Parts: sequence; structure tokens; C-alpha cells
Amino acid sequence: MHPLGKTSSHRLSSCHSDWKVICEALCNWVNYSVFCGHRGELAQNQAFFNGTSELEWPNSKHNSLPSLAIDMGPYFSELKNTDWEDANAFAMFAGMVLLVAKQLYVQGKISHQVIWGGDWDSDGRTSDHKFRDFPHFELTKENVWNL
Repeated sequence: MHPLGKTSSHRLSSCHSDWKVICEALCNWVNYSVFCGHRGELAQNQAFFNGTSELEWPNSKHNSLPSLAIDMGPYFSELKNTDWEDANAFAMFAGMVLLVAKQLYVQGKISHQVIWGGDWDSDGRTSDHKFRDFPHFELTKENVWNL
């Protein structure tokens, strides 16, 4: 078990209840950090101007409260941090998030499907997108998993 730290737990507290269910289950499988849940106007516009978001306030799913979006990624104990340069680690982590979320959705424990910012159209390919946001995940009512 990999319990979330205080900072990650605080960030998660601003997120939709489906994220809380997903993250609790995810703690059984992988060590990770939550980087961002809800984002206010100032933080959203800063992310837009920094190029880490394509959307200005109030158009991001991070801007709803509770937040429909979450930014998170793998945490490496030996680094005491995330390796931001390791895209493969983020992709492996995303696979775990998507698998856990899909299982919970099929079991009726969450009401949304999940889109990953590395594969916006959920076709399994990351190279067909201009903007790749590997830490970003968002809840959707769309049937992106074709279930």
C-alpha cells in the first residue's frame, strides 16, 4: 500500500468523488503524487500563459469545484520526487490509472470514464496529438472506452 502524503491528499480533496475512489484504489498498486486538483482563475491563467494548459479560465475541467480534472504522476522513493523527464514512467502510470478507472466504472463504483492528457482521443496512441499533457486526467460522461 502506498498512502498519499498530506499535500497530495489536500489537492485530492478538491476533486470530484470519482477521483477519490480511483485514487484510493490506485494506492494499492503504485506510489504517486497529486500535483493539482481544482485550479482557480489566477492559477489557470498562469498555466495557460506558461504553456502547461491550452485553456484559459474558466474552460478547463480543473476549474470546476469539485474538479473534474486531476494532475498526478509516479513518485519515486529513491528520488523523493517525480522524474518529470521520464515520459515512459508517466505513460506506464497512465496505463495503471486507466485500468483501475475502467474496472471501477464497469463495477459501477464511479460514474465517469477517464481521458488521459497523453491520449486525448483514447485511441491508444500518444504521437497523434500536438499537445500532450502526461500528468493530466479528466472525468467525462462520453463513452470514450466504447463500453
